[in-house]
Amino acid sequence: MRTMIVATVLAVGAGTALAQEAEKRGRMDVVFCIDRSGSMQGVIETAKQKVWGIVNEMAKSKPSPILRIGLVGYGTADRDIKFFQLSDDLDKVYENLLTFKVDMGGDEWVGWAAKQAADRMEWSKEKGALKIIFMVGNETAMQGRADVLYTNTIPEVVKKDINVNAIYCGNPNPEEGRTWMEVAKLADGIYTTIDLSGGAITIETPHDKRLIELNQKLNGTYVGFGRDGEEGKKAQQEQDLKTASAGAPAAAERAAAKGKEVYNNARWDLVDASKDKNFKIEELKDDQLPAELKGKTLEEKKAYVEKLRKDREAIQKEINDTDTARAKFLQEEIKRRNLNQTSAFDEAVRSAVRKQAEKRGFTFEEQK
Repeated sequence: MRTMIVATVLAVGAGTALAQEAEKRGRMDVVFCIDRSGSMQGVIETAKQKVWGIVNEMAKSKPSPILRIGLVGYGTADRDIKFFQLSDDLDKVYENLLTFKVDMGGDEWVGWAAKQAADRMEWSKEKGALKIIFMVGNETAMQGRADVLYTNTIPEVVKKDINVNAIYCGNPNPEEGRTWMEVAKLADGIYTTIDLSGGAITIETPHDKRLIELNQKLNGTYVGFGRDGEEGKKAQQEQDLKTASAGAPAAAERAAAKGKEVYNNARWDLVDASKDKNFKIEELKDDQLPAELKGKTLEEKKAYVEKLRKDREAIQKEINDTDTARAKFLQEEIKRRNLNQTSAFDEAVRSAVRKQAEKRGFTFEEQK
């Protein structure tokens, strides 16, 4: 009972602190509604491969936001949906995204899916929060019952102060493209056409190996506590391995994202939790602490966490410096090879987020 009481007090305090932090840093809530019918395989795989690069781009905004991502998979009319609530647990978001595959029937009710995202997601209520839905799919967007056609649902979504962007995937079809363009236009959003393959540009760089090495060092600064500690650390390592299976560039982008403030694991990691002024390590009982802190004095516990915090900050600084060099290399290499990024899923998302975030007062440093 005592453990439950302490956990409740900490949760309440964390909630208050999070609200204060959100007011200072601002929020970004981003939901991806992705068509999961058969022809979308390439786009879905690109999303899995590039999601950490997208997160890394959002994390570069000033101020660094509290970022949450939600996922909706649609494609079987209104009979089925894959729905994952907005979350700032980015490892969990990635785990959820990996479950997406082309397993839906082919009735892409775009307007209905947008309504599901608008109505069921637990959107931020803070004034000025950036709220975005990306509708991603192909074929015509004009599908479904009259009451859930996008012409009826998108205006209702807009009333909730949510931006709706449309990403049309496939060879341009004038009539199909027009419907997706109208989805964005109704919401004063951004319309983009991308290749049905996903358009991913993947380039290995001389900096990837170092970022992967730094990622492993960074993991050594995480120390789990409470009932979620062991599970959280395990999930972190599992998502590292799954990202690495997509290749060195994907693993490097995940490492870069983990070096940013948006990657926060206060729910299970003592170092992140200790940044909250309401968090008190002395209120944790021995059975809530990791083995290395059991039986230690309060001073020893605080010193241990403080050392890990300083170590993490040093590693994250090197990650960010290395990522800056990597981004410069990529920019130069893309230019040298004369590659076109305009048909890529990740570029469409990054560009839209930048434009809409800047309207809400966020700024981005230009790559030199």
